[in-house]
Amino acid sequence: MNEPLRPASPAERLPSYYDDLCDEEIQAAFRNFDDERNFDLFDRQTRNPHSNNFIIDFGDDDAYCAFDLGSHSVSRLLSAPRPANLHTRWINVWVPHLQKDVLHVLAKHYDFSPRLLGLMCSDPLSPRSSALHESQSSNTLESIRSRKSHRSRKSAASKEKEGFDSEESIGMTEMMHSTQLDMVRGLSHYHIVNEVWHWSTVDWGRRFVSIGYNSLHDVRTKKLHNHDDEVDKSRDMPLAKRVWNWLLLTEDKTVITISEDPFPFTKGNLQSSELKTLYTARRNLVSVFRQLTKAPTPLREASLIMLPIRHRVGNSDEETAHRPTDAPGLLFYYLFEDWYTTYSLVTRREHGYAAELDRLRREMLVRANLEHVDQLHHIGCQLSILKRVYLAYEMIIDRVLKKQEVTLASLKNSHIVSGVESLASSIPINASGPQVPEADSLLGVSLSSASRVRFERLKDRIKLYALSEIQECIDQKDSLVMMNFNLIAIKESFSVERLTRVTLLLAKVTMVFMPVTLMTGYFSIQFAGVEFSVKSYWWAFALVFAISMVLLFLFSVFSGTFEMKMITRSWSRIMFDISKRWLAHERKQGKMV
Repeated sequence: MNEPLRPASPAERLPSYYDDLCDEEIQAAFRNFDDERNFDLFDRQTRNPHSNNFIIDFGDDDAYCAFDLGSHSVSRLLSAPRPANLHTRWINVWVPHLQKDVLHVLAKHYDFSPRLLGLMCSDPLSPRSSALHESQSSNTLESIRSRKSHRSRKSAASKEKEGFDSEESIGMTEMMHSTQLDMVRGLSHYHIVNEVWHWSTVDWGRRFVSIGYNSLHDVRTKKLHNHDDEVDKSRDMPLAKRVWNWLLLTEDKTVITISEDPFPFTKGNLQSSELKTLYTARRNLVSVFRQLTKAPTPLREASLIMLPIRHRVGNSDEETAHRPTDAPGLLFYYLFEDWYTTYSLVTRREHGYAAELDRLRREMLVRANLEHVDQLHHIGCQLSILKRVYLAYEMIIDRVLKKQEVTLASLKNSHIVSGVESLASSIPINASGPQVPEADSLLGVSLSSASRVRFERLKDRIKLYALSEIQECIDQKDSLVMMNFNLIAIKESFSVERLTRVTLLLAKVTMVFMPVTLMTGYFSIQFAGVEFSVKSYWWAFALVFAISMVLLFLFSVFSGTFEMKMITRSWSRIMFDISKRWLAHERKQGKMV
């Protein structure tokens, strides 16, 4: 396993904040983030699959970064108050299942709940875990049934000795305990997020707000359609790489990102296709990382990725005063937004679902068959999953923007002191313990107005550019299904019409030669005293054949089957329309004269 890159520059002078921590790892790892040479090394480390974590402390003028710190060094950094010129901190953790000690340090400092810490420390899924989970689920059901039957027999045998109520209560307690063990033994957090792609969570603490969600990354190397005959469950899932993310904003202006390892069992030794997937999954994080430096970079001036976190146009007193409070919320927002990744699955027309539906439509017009219905079904399943994913994003935004308000129940019989004097005077305060201000008692961390307005704008974008696009594709899919069945019905009607024409042709041939056949049979009869010559036979043949052709022509004209065309109007209606047009023409000619 290759060692992660380290800045090769000689030891540079660090602020006293880092020197006072008396930690050699911190002093060796931290470097000036705005130095061009240091940033080039840090930028390469963000794309290195062997990198484990990084920490950036930044302000308006200064920024320092370090990669791959241990849990002891992270604990030292968290315990020491940051100077005012480094008002914002970003802690990023990759491969969290290998850095559980770092996660425990973060959880202890910011007071995570045990369940939240357990979810963050979940072990990744092995390639065989899905099949094992399904088999364990079926075995669990069978074991529950067998235990129920065993207990019922045991209860019936011991009912006379010990009493029904006590035995039943003990049996129910044992069953509930064993059932809970069976449920959680083969289930983990990554089982849920892998099966339910729209799974999301928003948690509040006294010192943090945390969101967890799946991000979908477009790593398609082939078209959406698949002509394999085998039933593949993955065809019902969007052709994207799913990566679970934790994103936290804390009260001390720290943003924490924790990302699932897309390839947890490769130990960082990735193939070219896996490296491409890893770069795609980290695209937004690397873009935000590059925008935090003031060193000259090739992409810093690109207008589409310029972020107003450390780079501003104006320097007015009002704008400068809000920078320390706006920066954490803005960093939190831009790490969640990830516009390119989130919407490339549905809005990019060159290889999106709209292009795939248009391809199926063109194929249907050439030749419609039931295979198109099957392909549309799988596309519909994928679109439904994407729709639920974007609805989950919208729900996350609503919950993050929801303002936590104090209630009377939270103030009564507690040590919380309300800021409203009238409310405080009406509530008895227990003076035996420490008093807590009302603002400190609320769960969650307040977002700045700069980040709130951007979250609201993102919610509108999700509705306009994601959900509306998906709904349009779903409606188009439904219409294509109906169109396919209609085209099949039209094709069948054409087949029936073709068969009718062939039948009419055979019937007309029969009508032509039937009189001739009867005439030939007449000439073959031997009448007494009557003799037929060959000349008379052919004259009679010509006469009968001509009469048959004339009669067949008249029948075809009057029945509407001339030239094997189907009747669309009755003969009387045709004559009526012709006479009507003739009379109109005569009246017009009379007026002209």
